[in-house]
Amino acid sequence: MGVKWTSEQQKVIDLRDRNILVSAAAGSGKTAVLVERIIRRLTEDDPPTDVDRLLIVTFTEAAAAEMKERIGAAIEKKLSERPGDIRLERQATLIHSAQITTIHSFCLSVIRDHFHVIGIDPGFRIAEEGELKLLKQDVLEELLEECYAQADEEFLDFTERFGSGKSDKKIEEIILNMYEYSRSYPLPDRWLDQCVEAYESEDLETRAQERVRMRTADIRRVLEHGLKICEEPDGPYMYGDMLDSDLEELGALERADNFDAMYSAAAGFKWKRLSSKKDDTVSPDKKEKVRKLREQAKSLLKGIQEDYFYAPREVWRQDMQDALPSVATLTELVKRFAHMLDEKKRLRNMIDFNDMEQFALAILTEEKGGELVPSAVAGEYQDRFDEVMIDEYQDSNLVQETILTSVSRVSRGEYNIFMVGDVKQSIYSFRLSRPELFMEKYNTYSLEDSVTQRIDLHKNFRSRGEVLDSVNDI
Repeated sequence: MGVKWTSEQQKVIDLRDRNILVSAAAGSGKTAVLVERIIRRLTEDDPPTDVDRLLIVTFTEAAAAEMKERIGAAIEKKLSERPGDIRLERQATLIHSAQITTIHSFCLSVIRDHFHVIGIDPGFRIAEEGELKLLKQDVLEELLEECYAQADEEFLDFTERFGSGKSDKKIEEIILNMYEYSRSYPLPDRWLDQCVEAYESEDLETRAQERVRMRTADIRRVLEHGLKICEEPDGPYMYGDMLDSDLEELGALERADNFDAMYSAAAGFKWKRLSSKKDDTVSPDKKEKVRKLREQAKSLLKGIQEDYFYAPREVWRQDMQDALPSVATLTELVKRFAHMLDEKKRLRNMIDFNDMEQFALAILTEEKGGELVPSAVAGEYQDRFDEVMIDEYQDSNLVQETILTSVSRVSRGEYNIFMVGDVKQSIYSFRLSRPELFMEKYNTYSLEDSVTQRIDLHKNFRSRGEVLDSVNDI
């Protein structure tokens, strides 16, 4: 008897010709469903595809090896059911050369096949972590030595502001951190320029207002959740008036239509006192939960006040103007550091993991009208791959997103990207992953039939009810 799939799992297996985002909770059978989708593509689609016409990107080498093994085992199982099936025998052979890989391994294959496009020596090697760390330190010291020798006034002001004592360690850390962060953008130098432009822009207040509105919406959701608990049969009803008052105060901030009005509403926000009324029919747990939700709302408002309304508009804008020279100096230092480091690596004929992504991006895209579009080389990959499948999508970054989109057929009006992940399991922000890429699609992809469709796998088949009930309650 075959596996009985849920209706959501069956959708993941069957749907074609669209971009699909699968939000797969822990224990929801994600890998089994993914393997089944692939097997159906190889055996039941009309026409069926070959396994080497799928690009399957996983997060780690171990995950890629496991995925290849599971697909291979599934092919062998089908072959045992259909002995002599020439097509399946072909898949069993092709699985060894299939692109079931990590993003960095895929980037490396692109670079090795098309090194001439970006003019690098094909005999390059991958830098070792220790070697790279020492090289970066040498470049930082050389850069700062040059800057001190030039004695540029803005640089010296920058070191006065951000240096600590007789050591340049703090400054080196700032340059290095900003360098690493900039590499997660498709066009690092453009992003650095935009950082400076943000301090010069007349739209600063508009941007600040947009951010405040987003964070105010979070406060409303928290307070409304608390109010809903108050309305339950054993909920802390005595907190209802207090939360209604909080929401009314929040409304004044939401209705504010300019920066000054927002500043006044945030500064004048009054939190009503917590009711001390006691009632034995009220659940102590729910009472505590509402109290904690309110504390969370207070913390969120405090964050808004500290980040955007710590001072009136005139003071705030002056702070931005005062910071502009330092920001401009920092971005220039980062650019110079990047250039010097690239030169050192080129002389040693070595590349690092950031280079793998940036070099592959340079091969697969070209700039037109200020936008990155797929290159002729990317067109070759588009012809080659019938579907681009991305596992652990919540841990993708902007460069990886651009690379994988370029080799899909989206630019041709054909939707063939399959993404699966769980934003709750996103733990690699320190590696510059961008879970907001997942959330943007989660919030915009349709649950109905669409060229950009979302499917939620929310049933956990791995854990016992007692575990799930406890976790869900928390």
